[in-house]
Amino acid sequence: MIPTVKHKHTKQGLAFLTYGALFLLFLGLLAGARWLWMQAFETAPATPSVNGIVHMEQVELENAPPFFLDGQWQFYPGTLLHARDERPADAETVAVPGNWTNAPGRSDEDHAYGYGTYRLIIRTQPLARPVSLWLSGIQSASEVEINGQLAGSSGQPSSEPSTYVPLKTSYVATYFDEGATELEVLIRVANFDDADEGGMLASVRFGAQSSIAHMRELSIQFQVAIFFILLLHGLYACILFLIHQERTLLYTALLVAAVGLLIVSGYDQVIYDWLPLAYDQVIRMRWIAFLWQNTLILMIFRRLLHQADGTRLHQALLAALGAASLTLVFVPDRYLYDGAFSTMLALVGYVPLVGLVPVLLRMLGRLRQDRDMWFLLLTAAGILANLGWRTFGTAYGYQGLYYPVDVLVTIAGFSTYWFVKYFRNARENAALNEQLRAEAAHKDQFLANTSHELRTPLHGIMNLTQSVVNRQEETMESDSRRDLDTVLQISRRMSHMLDNLLDIARLKASRIRLQLEPLRMQAVVPGVLGMFKVMLEGKPIELRMELPPHLPAVSGDERRLVQVLYNLIHNAIKYTERGSVVVKAEERDGRIRMVVADTGIGMDEATRARALLPYEQGEAGLRDGRGLGLGLSICSQLVELHGGELRVSSEPGAGSVFSFELPMAAHRDADDAQGTVAAEPVASALRFYALADRREAQQGDEGWQLASGHHAMPLAKEAAAAAERPLAPGAPARILAVDDDPVNLDVLSRMLDEQSYRLDTATSGAQALERAASGGWDLVIADVMMPGMSGYELTERLRVHYSALELPIVLLTARSQSADIYTGFAAGANDYLAKPVDPIELRARVKALVTVKRGFQDRLRWEAAYLQAQIQPHFLFNTLNSIAALVEIDTKRMTQMINAFAAYLRISFDYLNTDELAPLSRELELVESYLHIEKERFRDRLAIVWEIAVDTSLMLPPLSIQPLVENAVHHGLLAQSKGGTLTIRIVEREAGIHIAVEDDGKGMDEATVRALLSPAPQGRRGVGVANTHSRLVRLYGQGLTIKSRVGAGTKVSFNLPGGA
Repeated sequence: MIPTVKHKHTKQGLAFLTYGALFLLFLGLLAGARWLWMQAFETAPATPSVNGIVHMEQVELENAPPFFLDGQWQFYPGTLLHARDERPADAETVAVPGNWTNAPGRSDEDHAYGYGTYRLIIRTQPLARPVSLWLSGIQSASEVEINGQLAGSSGQPSSEPSTYVPLKTSYVATYFDEGATELEVLIRVANFDDADEGGMLASVRFGAQSSIAHMRELSIQFQVAIFFILLLHGLYACILFLIHQERTLLYTALLVAAVGLLIVSGYDQVIYDWLPLAYDQVIRMRWIAFLWQNTLILMIFRRLLHQADGTRLHQALLAALGAASLTLVFVPDRYLYDGAFSTMLALVGYVPLVGLVPVLLRMLGRLRQDRDMWFLLLTAAGILANLGWRTFGTAYGYQGLYYPVDVLVTIAGFSTYWFVKYFRNARENAALNEQLRAEAAHKDQFLANTSHELRTPLHGIMNLTQSVVNRQEETMESDSRRDLDTVLQISRRMSHMLDNLLDIARLKASRIRLQLEPLRMQAVVPGVLGMFKVMLEGKPIELRMELPPHLPAVSGDERRLVQVLYNLIHNAIKYTERGSVVVKAEERDGRIRMVVADTGIGMDEATRARALLPYEQGEAGLRDGRGLGLGLSICSQLVELHGGELRVSSEPGAGSVFSFELPMAAHRDADDAQGTVAAEPVASALRFYALADRREAQQGDEGWQLASGHHAMPLAKEAAAAAERPLAPGAPARILAVDDDPVNLDVLSRMLDEQSYRLDTATSGAQALERAASGGWDLVIADVMMPGMSGYELTERLRVHYSALELPIVLLTARSQSADIYTGFAAGANDYLAKPVDPIELRARVKALVTVKRGFQDRLRWEAAYLQAQIQPHFLFNTLNSIAALVEIDTKRMTQMINAFAAYLRISFDYLNTDELAPLSRELELVESYLHIEKERFRDRLAIVWEIAVDTSLMLPPLSIQPLVENAVHHGLLAQSKGGTLTIRIVEREAGIHIAVEDDGKGMDEATVRALLSPAPQGRRGVGVANTHSRLVRLYGQGLTIKSRVGAGTKVSFNLPGGA
């Protein structure tokens, strides 16, 4: 094991050395490139100047490159000499280039402040073309005079600091005097800024004007080109940083800005040609750029190597750089040229290069794992080469033609690294995306299959739980009932999730096909809002609808639009603690714009951006763990299928607004959607109703297709035959169909057999309530989606007057989701049918409900007859005892009582009691017989007042007055020792016949009154009253009215229609 580890370390060490050698080779290649550049563009050597004279008589300037005028120049300190002035005798000899503090006779302690004149004599062949001097690096202001002509300047040299203007930049001085063989060059220099350096610090080039101009223009062009290349890279780095917020991009942008500033403010100082800047401003900018340049290089490399930025050394370096930068901004000008201050700044600026060493070593170590590091090493080599040569040129006063190769290599290496990384990541991302798409498809298929498998056990849980609740409702403790209700609520929520999972799978597989038809949103929206009545119980949230009454019809799939609105409203309620949820609509540019707005918690920009993506939830949804984040995604895709786009606008704490647009109906507007259509469209609608469910089933998921094989046919035929059998003999069943679309009503009428059913129609909920008040209906079929009053609200209002047995109600809904079904049953519906309706299913369910209703009706009549025939034993015994007593007292009264008793028995056992209606005279005869017997028994305790002002031949339900009279006598008057008065009043009013039984007995409290009208009153008491009430409600739409007060008597009344 140990030799293996040692061998591994040896291989790693050899690889490291190899890579290090290659890196040094990079540096060597860059050095060779610079040497070639110098050979191609550098100035030719010349005879050095001696004692201020240079001999160039043998040089043909027109054909020679520029020459360096290095050597010994005459220098006149403290004098700004002109050609016209007499030459002082105390001229010194100084080396150029060089600091004038190094002149003979000056000590190292002397500062560099002062002024003076440099003098050089150039002897040439007779001039035939202009010649030029290219000057740079003169500290700090200078001007050139050649043979008495002012040829160029930089700044304003002066013997007084107040009139002196510093400007250290490169410039060209040109002179031409044909035939001249001797040039006297006077360069006047002043420096009152830099205490350490002064004079001519860089070489002066001399040559023909054309060659000097060409070389200088080429240098400036290189600088400008590199500057704009850097500017372009900095610009796209800034743009990418604003998009991705990646700090490496910000560092890159700052780095190229710093390098670009150093380039245009150094060498030929082209920044002065672009901006009106002062000399000290440029110096401050150059120092700040220099300080941050090296630090940014280190920071970029560290981030590319995934090293932390937050180390203490890193923070200390940034603090030092920040302090230095602030100091440079505010420090007085004199400190900019102070040697100690400059040294301190230089040390701070070069410290990051020390940190670059371990970074380079780490790059070399990672080359085996990441070959892209070669491009970063090339970048580092270019940076180091550029820094090294720039330091060399500053130290030795060398400034050749601007050399752009190092910067270009750096840019090329860095850009190549990024592009290689980008394309590699793009390929990897493409492969990952393909893999993710495959995984997403597998996930969707898995979720769809899982949803199918979970539906059956989930519905089993719901059904068993509901059975337990129904079976033990009376005996179950409140805590147990609350727990089971919670189980049902959670189960319904899970069922909704499963439905969403199936829908998202269908949408991704493009298996959902819209069944477009003209729809009125005034009819759709109320039905959807009705589904949330139970959900909002106890919550301070207002559901509101703001739809114009004449809003045009839209073209859409009712089932899917209900789903969209349901999910949007459900989402709004989920994230709204209090306030309102409003559904609005408006016509805009030939389309209908639907809006669902809430006053909930709202969303921030990040949540809003992903709100419509599948499996995405807001923070509140993630915290409470409710839902899967599919509802809004499904809404968005369904809206897109309708040719619209779901939009969301929201601010945190200000609620959310979801909106989408729907196309208007192409051929029919809102009025046309309610109009009558010809027979052919109705026939088409019939075929559509019959076949649409099968088409949708065939487009459904695997495992859910309709059975269509040989074995399914006998069962289907048997079911169809059962549905087609007519009702039992009797009058046709009266059915009230309610729908705002006459086409649907016409379709329903054609589906039902006219011999068995008599279909009446209503086009609104209000009209249906008015029609239902007339009574005598066997069934109500109502559409859920209707304007003004939804089917849910209509059902609730009908249930105030009719029980589920007294008037069955079937709701037609565009969806068969659990939320729709639960809302319908909670409102009081007996059954539901999903649209489009299958004719066989419709007829089967209608027949079943009508049969149950008629059975209940028959039971009520037989119950009344049975109750009347079931004479109580004590009443029989008391009557016989009274007759026996009258034998000895009054035989006439005995005979009258025997006749009354006989009439009472005859009518009580009469078969007519099972009929639906009987004459009033017969009912009064029964009441008179009963009261005659009771009057004989109780004498003065019972007083009877008759107020009959109608024709006694009118028809009314049998045994409808007798139970009221008997109840008043026994439980009202005789329950108190003094007895009382019984009043029977039958009068005619505008609304019909008013019948009242009134007593002044002991009365009842409100709870007892409610119990009397209950379908299943407790005990024997009140059974006849409840039966009478139910029969009246069924026949006339209104039952008994009871007014009573304890100790003040009771009045029981009912009304018969005028035609009764």
